[in-house]
Amino acid sequence: MSLQALIAFSIALSVLYYLCPKRFQWGFLLLASLAYYIRSDIRALPFLLITAGSTWACAFLISKLSGLQKVWLKEHKAELTAEEKKAYKAKTKGKQRILFWIALFLNFGMLGIFKYTNNAIALFNGLSRGDLSPLNLILPLGISFYTFQSIGYLIDIYNGKYAAETHPLKYLLFVSFFPQLIQGPISRFDALSSQLKASHTFDIDKYERGLLLIAWGFFKKSVIADRALPLVEEVFGHYSSYGGAVIAIGVLFYSLQQYCDFSGGIDLVIGIGELFGISLPPNFRRPYFAISLTDFWHRWHISLGNWMRDYVFYPFALSRPISALSKKLKRAHSQLARTLPAAIGNILVFVLVGIWHGLTTNYVLWGLYNGLILAVTALADPLYKAWGEQHERLVHSRGFHLFRILRTFLVVNIGWYFDRAVHASDAFRMMGLTLFHPDFAQLGSGILLQLGPNERDFMIFGIGTALLFLISLLSERGTDVRSLVLSRPLPLRWLLVGVFLYLTVVWFVGYGQGTSGFLYAVF
Repeated sequence: MSLQALIAFSIALSVLYYLCPKRFQWGFLLLASLAYYIRSDIRALPFLLITAGSTWACAFLISKLSGLQKVWLKEHKAELTAEEKKAYKAKTKGKQRILFWIALFLNFGMLGIFKYTNNAIALFNGLSRGDLSPLNLILPLGISFYTFQSIGYLIDIYNGKYAAETHPLKYLLFVSFFPQLIQGPISRFDALSSQLKASHTFDIDKYERGLLLIAWGFFKKSVIADRALPLVEEVFGHYSSYGGAVIAIGVLFYSLQQYCDFSGGIDLVIGIGELFGISLPPNFRRPYFAISLTDFWHRWHISLGNWMRDYVFYPFALSRPISALSKKLKRAHSQLARTLPAAIGNILVFVLVGIWHGLTTNYVLWGLYNGLILAVTALADPLYKAWGEQHERLVHSRGFHLFRILRTFLVVNIGWYFDRAVHASDAFRMMGLTLFHPDFAQLGSGILLQLGPNERDFMIFGIGTALLFLISLLSERGTDVRSLVLSRPLPLRWLLVGVFLYLTVVWFVGYGQGTSGFLYAVF
């Protein structure tokens, strides 16, 4: 389904949604979500249903066992010894653990098979000079996002955070809600499920806010991301033909292309949710205004970062082996004992995020690069704080703030060499060309117009990027741009929106022209 068709589909569905009797609204959303998924690829539907069914059933049984345990202990409270109570709780916990690991292995195993089988075959062929052929496996739409979302729910139930959902179809709606299948965000059950099950009355203010965000997401995706894509593909695909300066421009274009593709898609998703009166969690918060790599990853793909923090980082940092290591180190160096778990945890998390992108060396090195920088940052944090106290005036100056933004932008873009390169060796070669063979003369030969975009494309790309910067700067300074637009009189705001959409669809994109697929749609 094209982007334009998705928007039209969502608006039409939202109209029918509010015409539907309120008690059936959640059912209508479920049918619409399943229809969207079937339209995407009916072959992928069974895997979505397996994930939803297995996590719902195991979580339900885990919660049921907890309830039975409470009742049984209450009924036999007077006749049980402390040891007998402890043994019964351990037995119950053992059953829950079995259910938990069944669902975990089933769903992460399914995700791993789809995402990494062909990577593993390629690795085997490279190591053993074999000639195994890649398997013709489908990659279900949004499989990572609905798997992570479902497993997050399962972990919360296992940890007793809240009671399990008793209605399998309402849980299926939580897993399959069609906007977030595009590319996230990864929602939490306690924040989203109640909204999906609730009845909603049409609210013109929320509806307008949703339409504005959809328009902005469409603009970022179609005007900036799709226009940068040909140049990115040419430079990264044929980097040996260009000097380092052209390669650096290709990396900068990729940083914008990836950001506008992903965040534009998320704007679209959140905007579609708002059409139905449903709030989805934010996934981006102007990451290129970050003042450190830590700050950047708190602003980029926020829902995945929060998922990794809660379900990987904290369990690892608080695990028995790491706690034991901290206790041993505390005798020799108390500060190191406090910071080392965070440092190791950051490396683990980002290596896993790299592997999530793909089981290839470039992604693993990308994760290791980010993890090591964050680990060093955590270990050096006391030194930086001490230095900041001695140079407080400098630290709080605008110039130093700008320096930190530019420094972070540079650090992030070095990582993009690994993220976008086909192989890790390509990333290193591209870095070498950038540093030691820039060939600035090549830029004066009109080479940029031979990389895919024409003069009109570059002009539109420049206008779009300037507008993106302006809106982002206003938002960074605390201005709610959507509220600012919606505070104008009705004729004026609809005139502004109409002109913006006309320029986007007719002039910037071109009437009838399609858009490329989202980068993260099959992650």
